[in-house]
Amino acid sequence: MKLRTRLSLFSGAVILLALLACDAYVFRAYQRALLDEAAARGYQESMEVFTAFDRYGDSLGGRMAPYEAVYFLKNRHEELTILLQEDGRVLYNQTTATPWQLQGQTETYYEGKLPMSRHRIGGRQALAFSHEQFGFKLIHLYDVTGAYLGARTLAGRLLLFSLGVSALGICALLWALRRALKPLGALSEGARAMAAGAYGQRVPEDRKDEIGSLGRDFNKMAGAIEEHIRQVEESEEKKTLFMGSLTHELKTPLTAISGYAQTLRLVKLTDEDKETALSYISQESMRLDRLSKKMLRLLELDREGELDRQDIPLVDLCRGAIATCAPIAQAGNVALTLGPCEGSWLGDRDLLAEAVINLVDNAIKASPPGKAVRLYTEGGALVVEDQGRGIPQEDLGRLTEPFYMVDKSRSRQSGGAGMGLALTAAILRRHGLALRLESRLGAGTKATVAPI
Repeated sequence: MKLRTRLSLFSGAVILLALLACDAYVFRAYQRALLDEAAARGYQESMEVFTAFDRYGDSLGGRMAPYEAVYFLKNRHEELTILLQEDGRVLYNQTTATPWQLQGQTETYYEGKLPMSRHRIGGRQALAFSHEQFGFKLIHLYDVTGAYLGARTLAGRLLLFSLGVSALGICALLWALRRALKPLGALSEGARAMAAGAYGQRVPEDRKDEIGSLGRDFNKMAGAIEEHIRQVEESEEKKTLFMGSLTHELKTPLTAISGYAQTLRLVKLTDEDKETALSYISQESMRLDRLSKKMLRLLELDREGELDRQDIPLVDLCRGAIATCAPIAQAGNVALTLGPCEGSWLGDRDLLAEAVINLVDNAIKASPPGKAVRLYTEGGALVVEDQGRGIPQEDLGRLTEPFYMVDKSRSRQSGGAGMGLALTAAILRRHGLALRLESRLGAGTKATVAPI
């Protein structure tokens, strides 16, 4: 059974019970009013009979014989009257009731004057008023069946009315709940669609009630899931590209090393050729060693916990990078200059030093002989600027990807594998810093490191 059906039936049952309780109260009040009205009329008629009986006795001198009492009642045609002597013998009875039927019922005094009791006689309801005078007991019956029938008629009408109102209420609730819960159906369909892989699924959220709020929360959840799935897919894609690039990068030196090793084993070479082969094997082995160390460093940055942070002046990082890269710069006839260098960063000294050295090293390798690489600070950011050949705009956004190289032949000749900027970007991210690259072909490159 659907939720809206259960809610409608439950609400209808509550409405019906409430109406029946009201009906019972109205029925009792109406029945009491009818019976009180009937009792008042019965009392009035009984008092007329009893008063006439007393006057008749008074006219006889305050004494009345049994035949005189019977004569009075017959002459008045009192058909609903029973006359008893003191010993209980029946003198007159024009009713279908017998005196013993009128016994055993609790008597009350109507308005404190006349004894009154209720009786059921031959399927009819009657009130019995009694009066004792001149040695006789006179009982007058008054039929109140109509009052009970009127109350029952009202009860039937109230019951039909309650059932009708409850049915209408259930129908109205079904309609209202169907309309109110319709967005839940859309939510259910959206959830099933997302479970089937349609992460772009959204539901209407134009309502301004709790259902609308639920729809907005669902869409926020769907957006978060879609973004998470997108990130996971991008991560998987990057891992796939990473492994493909890694395989490619490893294949080239391993092929060369294997080829030269086979040559040394199987071919008779001169001492000079042997030295060349061994030198190449050594160079490629050192290249593989550097590549493996950078890969391990990159993985450690993704896993390691809290950094050992300290306040590091930027001028110390710049001077350390210049001192480390000075031999490479001299070999390439590239000048290293230090401009104004102010401010400090909070972080791991060794990691930040490695990041700055990588930037300076890349700048030196990109600079032709006779040019300069300049280090300085600008607005709280560290800038490494070269006068090299520049980088195409379509390549700028991918330079921090592992193994990505603009000029692969030049990078391999210089011993690179496209891991330096990826490692640098990872280090800077761990420190809350961002790397921004600006470049124009033939005009050099500007690398800016600034807080995020």
